[in-house]
Amino acid sequence: MPVLAESRGAQRRRWVTPEPLTVAPALVGLPLASPWRRALAMGLDLLVLALVAESGDLWLFVGLLLVVLQLRNQRQGQGDRKRLGWLLAALLLWLAASQAWGLWRDSAREHGAVAQPAEVTLKATLPLAAPGAAPAASIDTASDSDTRSDAEDSAQQQIDRLKAELKAARAAQPKTVREQAEELSESLASRFGWGIVYFSLLPAWWAGQTLGKRVLGLRVLQLTGQPVTVMTSLKRYGGYAAGLATGGLGFAQVLWDPNRQGLQDKAAHTVVVDLRAPAFAAVPAPATAVAQPQPSASSQDPIP
Repeated sequence: MPVLAESRGAQRRRWVTPEPLTVAPALVGLPLASPWRRALAMGLDLLVLALVAESGDLWLFVGLLLVVLQLRNQRQGQGDRKRLGWLLAALLLWLAASQAWGLWRDSAREHGAVAQPAEVTLKATLPLAAPGAAPAASIDTASDSDTRSDAEDSAQQQIDRLKAELKAARAAQPKTVREQAEELSESLASRFGWGIVYFSLLPAWWAGQTLGKRVLGLRVLQLTGQPVTVMTSLKRYGGYAAGLATGGLGFAQVLWDPNRQGLQDKAAHTVVVDLRAPAFAAVPAPATAVAQPQPSASSQDPIP
């Protein structure tokens, strides 16, 4: 039987090969983002993510489906990615604005800034004149005044009763431990899923930027100089989880690392540069260049 030729990637996965960790020459000398600006950009991203996470499961399902499709096929051109990035950013901002408006409306309603249903009930309980009925003044002024007074007294009593019922209904009912645990797990799952969508699709489609990084003028770059992909963004997101697992020490690593790489940057082999700083820093050239030995063709052969 003829043996099918293995792809080059399948052949490389059969033995140990050098990982492409070389920094692209075009990246040398680029200004790195300061830790405080990175923290501010992350704060903006988390604020948008917290609002978007309450938008419902349908949008989350669509976002996760797009992540899976992008992992299977990442052949879009640069122009297509840019357009997709703007569309995704507009959608995220719309969802965040909708949730913020809903939260403000609920808060205003609780504090009485919005008309309560009891006030609407007052209009519904007032007697309305039937079509074609004779004017009240032509019947009996005294009788009409007494009837209106009785109707107003009855409406006021209904308003007081409805207000009391509304106040009792708004009183927070204590939740059981099981209900609290279920609510917490659902909230964490939603935020985790939206984090995958937000921190993987947006940087891959928006040239290494999220909403927060775009506002602060920052950008994520791969050390190899290649464009940021969905897989690269997923590795950085996994680095976020690892940074939380270390008690925040992985994030604080940007304070002493030579290239200001956090644990997420180490995992994805990326750096965060400052687009608003001068294009290149004044870095002195090394006095001597040490030649690196090049691996021969035989070094790529599997060990017998």
